Amino acid sequence: MWKVVALFVVLLLGFALGIWGTYRAVYPEKGVHRLTAVFQSRAGDTAILVGHEAIPALSMGSMELMAFDVESRALVDQAGLKPGDRVRLTIRQTRDRLLVVKIDKFR
Repeated sequence: MWKVVALFVVLLLGFALGIWGTYRAVYPEKGVHRLTAVFQSRAGDTAILVGHEAIPALSMGSMELMAFDVESRALVDQAGLKPGDRVRLTIRQTRDRLLVVKIDKFR
């Protein structure tokens, strides 16, 4: 009987962790936002220009061209972006700017 109970507890914990991981993917931590954009160009070592969708959490409409600061030059280099690439950006809102902390290229 105890084996059945132990198996139930393990399965229940696995299910709970799966839900938590999904929740964190959909609802990131406070001050972190995800958006879809089209890469246009670099604007220096640690800045990029993109056209992006609306960001309702920031009360910001879509924009054809906006500059975002990027956490590091390596982040942009590793993404291997070319003009016209579609990207999913993870941005962190600070007191005075929006900082890109993750860049995912997709089709």
